Amino acid sequence: MRILTAAQLRALDQATIRAEKITSGELMERAAKAFTKAFTRHFPDPERPVVVVCGTGNNGGDGLVVARRLKSRNYKVSVIQANIGTRSADNQDNFKRLKGQGIEVRQLTQGDPWPAIAPEAVVVDALFGTGLGRPVAGYWAELIDYLNALPNFRVAVDLPSGLSSDGPQEGPCVHADLTLCLGLPKLALFAPANTQLLGNWELVTFPLADPDRLHPEVGGGPAYQATLNDASELGGLLKKRYANDHKGTFGHAFLVAGAFGTMGAAVIAGRAVLRAGAGLLTCHIPRSGYEIMQISFPEAMCKVDTHRYHSTEIGDLGAYDSIGIGPGIGQEALTVEAVRSVLSRYERPMVIDADAINIIAAHPELLKLIPKNSLLTPHPKEFARLFGETEHDFARWQVQREVAKRNGLVIVLKTGFTSIATPGGELYFNPTGNPGMGTAGTGDALTGVLTGLLAQGYDPVTAARLGVYLHGLAGDLAAEELSQEFLLAEDVVSHLGQAYRKLRE
Repeated sequence: MRILTAAQLRALDQATIRAEKITSGELMERAAKAFTKAFTRHFPDPERPVVVVCGTGNNGGDGLVVARRLKSRNYKVSVIQANIGTRSADNQDNFKRLKGQGIEVRQLTQGDPWPAIAPEAVVVDALFGTGLGRPVAGYWAELIDYLNALPNFRVAVDLPSGLSSDGPQEGPCVHADLTLCLGLPKLALFAPANTQLLGNWELVTFPLADPDRLHPEVGGGPAYQATLNDASELGGLLKKRYANDHKGTFGHAFLVAGAFGTMGAAVIAGRAVLRAGAGLLTCHIPRSGYEIMQISFPEAMCKVDTHRYHSTEIGDLGAYDSIGIGPGIGQEALTVEAVRSVLSRYERPMVIDADAINIIAAHPELLKLIPKNSLLTPHPKEFARLFGETEHDFARWQVQREVAKRNGLVIVLKTGFTSIATPGGELYFNPTGNPGMGTAGTGDALTGVLTGLLAQGYDPVTAARLGVYLHGLAGDLAAEELSQEFLLAEDVVSHLGQAYRKLRE
């Protein structure tokens, strides 16, 4: 699913109107109908008051249609009309259509006292849309502050008013408890800095033209902001298994993980390699970890380092279809040289995580040794160590994309909506996963999943997209069964099978 700029979204609306021979008002009805359906699912009690705060643009027009549709479902709905400026044509038309509907409309003009809103009412924010080109100021900024100070539950139409869809937040913004985003996702939804502004959010789809067929009008390929990982597409990328396949068919993975005191990282990552479908796994571990691995994870073969506590001498790598390196290995001087040796000798894509990333950050010359199309999986602090600090999320995504393209790497930036930048300049966001996965070892599990997929012959970009999606989906299934608070990394690994099954549905 494409993620478009505000300008591209406006062009797509116009293309839909032309292609389907409908009016802009009819398209507004589509959007408001979809919003109303989602809203009534969240708030099924029509006796609960609803106050729709509308501006004079098309976002306000959406709000006016929503008010009319809620009234038709017998909701106790009223409208606060903020007279911000000249009405758009569709806003004017829908304002006229409110007459005779039995909907109370309170006019709010600059300088008026703030309207009273019952604390139990749901406030629907339809003040400003994605076309807002500058921060809200003056009286209307004070209105946003007033709404935020109320105890009411706030629902945003498309995006919270004042929130930029394409860049960092500037100026006041409605703090939504729920955002029902219309049509296609906006880049702002995925920015960690916007989490408290958006509340929970979900995408509310309705029929639009296909943006991929509108290159001259909407922009194509790299002109798109990004793409959202979609289960319907990813399910079709899963490899089929046949009757005479065997463990050799599914690849031999090699995992360099663990040190004295951190062998759990090796166990979790190793289990994830095989649970992701790899046929064979060899783990390189220090001598002190041998008994731990043999007892806790008998399915793995072990190569034991000469050093008791750390990985220092890693032998021949030619037998392995993929390598995962980094979880729990530490950053001792001898381990640094071991990482350097692996990077310089292995020519296929590998997965680089955790301590291996920190080693590369401390020794930048190692970046040039990484095999092309390898997967790096930093969290934000590791990303900053590798590539420098950025001012905001949007700048970090730009750096992520540039670094991936310049170095021929797949950069997996682990956040609530993990982003994947590819050597071709694409940027993907992942919708699965939950806060319960913010616990020790889940990153090691992701390393294992990605390494296991590479071993099976998935190309690096597909491995990244599938791996991140499956890892997050397994976490969602585990949280649904166990609760987010109870979740452990091992629960994520143990639910990978259910995740595969669900993705194949």
